[in-house]
Amino acid sequence: MPEGTLERGTAVELTDATMPRAAKLSSELAILVTEREPSALGLAESSIEVDVVDVGEIEGVELTDLKSLLREKLAPLDRETREAILAKLADLASLQGRASFELSASLYGIREVLRERLPRCVVSEEHPAGLAVERILAVDDTSFWVNGWAHDEDGRCEVVLVSPEGGRVDITPVAFRAPRPDVVQFYAGRGADRTADHGFTAYFQVPAPSALAAGWVAELHTGDGLQVEVQCPAVMHDANAVRSAILGELGSRGRIGGPLAEDHGRHALTRLQERIVAESKVESVDIYGVPPRKAAVSVVVPLYKRLDFLEHQLLHFSRDPELSGADVVYVLDSTEQTEELQRLARELFALHRVPFRVVNLTAGAGYAAANGHGIALARAKRLLLLNSDVIPDRPGWLGEMIEFHDRVDGIGALAPKLLYEDDSLQHAGLYFHRPAASEVWENAHCFKGMHRSFGPANVARAVPAVTGACMLIERKDYEEVGGLPLHYVQGDYEDSELCLRLAAAGGSNWYLPTVELYHLEGQSYLPGVRRVPSEYNMWLHTALLGERIEQTMAEFDPNATVAGAGD
Repeated sequence: MPEGTLERGTAVELTDATMPRAAKLSSELAILVTEREPSALGLAESSIEVDVVDVGEIEGVELTDLKSLLREKLAPLDRETREAILAKLADLASLQGRASFELSASLYGIREVLRERLPRCVVSEEHPAGLAVERILAVDDTSFWVNGWAHDEDGRCEVVLVSPEGGRVDITPVAFRAPRPDVVQFYAGRGADRTADHGFTAYFQVPAPSALAAGWVAELHTGDGLQVEVQCPAVMHDANAVRSAILGELGSRGRIGGPLAEDHGRHALTRLQERIVAESKVESVDIYGVPPRKAAVSVVVPLYKRLDFLEHQLLHFSRDPELSGADVVYVLDSTEQTEELQRLARELFALHRVPFRVVNLTAGAGYAAANGHGIALARAKRLLLLNSDVIPDRPGWLGEMIEFHDRVDGIGALAPKLLYEDDSLQHAGLYFHRPAASEVWENAHCFKGMHRSFGPANVARAVPAVTGACMLIERKDYEEVGGLPLHYVQGDYEDSELCLRLAAAGGSNWYLPTVELYHLEGQSYLPGVRRVPSEYNMWLHTALLGERIEQTMAEFDPNATVAGAGD
């Protein structure tokens, strides 16, 4: 049986030369221990083989409890053999679809019986070596983030992490190292100056899923042969808390970028976003009124925290006959407000009589994924992505956008003029700006802050990108370029990447000034909450698309007043 694979229905061969015993690891899997006698096989000595098999395949084999099997068969083996068995079990535990808390707990019990314990590391001023793991974060069940520090007198130490299930990872070659003045001060006069960067941070992966919060061990191996270990703190598993912690660390080191972001933060946060999206499913769909059977457009609106925006938006929709004929889909991304929204939605439909649906999720997914859930249920061939804090200035705006979209060939995404409450411009098309001495491209708004009547802002034209706060797009175009990307945090830069993809596919993104709406912009978050996520998203956007952005801006003048369609 090849290591790391398990075919259901594979028979366990029993011969006179084997004396197998087995014990359950979980409801589905068992550990099978086979002792081979030298007299039967012509071997110099007996040997032990260990496999993980389906429980249904151990019929006729003596089934014993796990503790007895370990104590009688495996614990007496020599250190090298026990370590080989642990490594094999860690590999076999990665069988697809077999990860579970029950299995992890069993493997942890095996590890504790078989592993060779090292002396406990005692951190003191007099001790020649020290190790501390301050935090382990679970990115997903096979990916983790660790922080800590290590010290030895010659600066050549290695740090190895051991999962509760027995998986071993040497993080030394990949860890990001940083100065720790507190450690230098603590070990003053004891060779601390020879270890330039005591602190370590690493995103790493283990060979098999790890579901337990407790049980991680860290080992320190020094250049002079000293080997010690420490128990690690409990693993943090909550996805949103883990994301906040990683972003906080990236932001605490100044402007985001460099090896920590590139080699660790980017990989961890991308995997974490995948986990967050995967955990978000459609739980139910509430229908208010009778949605139109054939709609020209599906209006998809994510809702997050500020449910009062729904009241204002539906009030304006009720004054526009076009919206009664649209397929309006709200997606609640703050799932703790489900019951509150249900009460409010019933009241608002009774008051305004505008048909709409509400998509309830099992977990929050973020801006892009929330839109994705709504789009998956949308019924029309056109999509209008709309923020809940966007309020129409007058009726007829949606039809005007559709008419312009149909009239101009090759439109990728189309967006209108967006205004602040004081009638100054918030959006008149997006371009990209790289500040002096910066390597990062920022999203910038053409003519932002000027009055709505400013002449150059009242010309319809093709622009590098438009905002997702109000974006009209053909569903087939949206799907062909992969939709809104899911790797950004909390909703930022997804719209500009979508527009760049549309342009790469041959489309043009257009700004339409004759349609005006108000945008209350960014009021779903407390002040300061989005600073670090926005900086990370800006950096990631540049890392992924920097060359394409540079080419785009070489051909675009944000201040140009070139006449376009619709003049």
